[in-house]
Amino acid sequence: MKRQQRIQFITCNRVKDSYGITSGLFNSASFVCNFLKEYGFESKLNAVVDSNSIDKAVTEYDPDVVIIEALWVPPAKLKELLAIKRHSRCRWIIRVHSKAPFLANEGLATQWIKAYTKISNKVEIAPNTTELTEQLAAAFPEGHFTFLPNIYHPPVFKKMHVVNDPCELNIGSFGALRSMKNTYQQALAAIAFAESKGKRLRFHVNGTRAEQLGENSLKNLRALFDDSRHDLVEHHWYKHKDFLKAISYMDIGMQISFSESFNIVTADFVTAKIPIVASDDISWMPWFLKVSPTNHRGMLRKLNIAYSFKKISTWCQTTFLKIYNMKAQFTWIKELN
Repeated sequence: MKRQQRIQFITCNRVKDSYGITSGLFNSASFVCNFLKEYGFESKLNAVVDSNSIDKAVTEYDPDVVIIEALWVPPAKLKELLAIKRHSRCRWIIRVHSKAPFLANEGLATQWIKAYTKISNKVEIAPNTTELTEQLAAAFPEGHFTFLPNIYHPPVFKKMHVVNDPCELNIGSFGALRSMKNTYQQALAAIAFAESKGKRLRFHVNGTRAEQLGENSLKNLRALFDDSRHDLVEHHWYKHKDFLKAISYMDIGMQISFSESFNIVTADFVTAKIPIVASDDISWMPWFLKVSPTNHRGMLRKLNIAYSFKKISTWCQTTFLKIYNMKAQFTWIKELN
């Protein structure tokens, strides 16, 4: 009897804090891994210290498919792994979780992708958008590119009953602070919106993870709220279940960045039944809650829609996410069977 496909996801656990492994990549891989288990595949997620630990992890699990989450394995190391006889039958997939504008900020991204395409036809590069899949296939015709979207498959979450101060407006713009995340522009829109409602704004961000010049974003955010009647609330990085609890206290979410592919934070707000205004780059969100990251007045209009029509907004968000997930799950099952 032929065994079921055995899938192994591998992440790098460099990003840690006192709460354990909490990176977005780890959560993303967990969602897909758990879905595949429920569907009937053998699936496992390993977080390794660095690329030198991959051989041991793969040898112990003996998978049919190895999925490396993101661009952190040097091409020379990957070539070395494929040359090992016991790994020769494995299908190797490297997932890319960003669109082209964000990749441009990763200094080695293009160099490594180009090098991956020259290693072996057993190496596949799997962007999470059809757009980047097509772009890379055109740029590197010798490569093997496969579209593998995100799957959002969190544990069951029971929304808490929350009563906020009616004089306050809690808006959350969470995630690692990076220049591409556009957090400062969102804060300006949030302040203007709170002023229009005659409320004191509490603008919530993650203050403990700044990347790609994100330190400047945080510095400017702090200056913006200094000596203001509005507050900047800085949160530590949460485990996923605790993050869902934290955002349950928000009135609205904002994820209006310059470049996005899926965006787990947006999906988390949907799960927590909190309306969120997102970048028009997040294709699966309802159109009436999406806006250009440079359109200040547009942000104010969309915040007003989310705030004034919470029930219809959250219902539409939930429905659109379910439809996206059905399509994504079908894509994975088709690709792995």
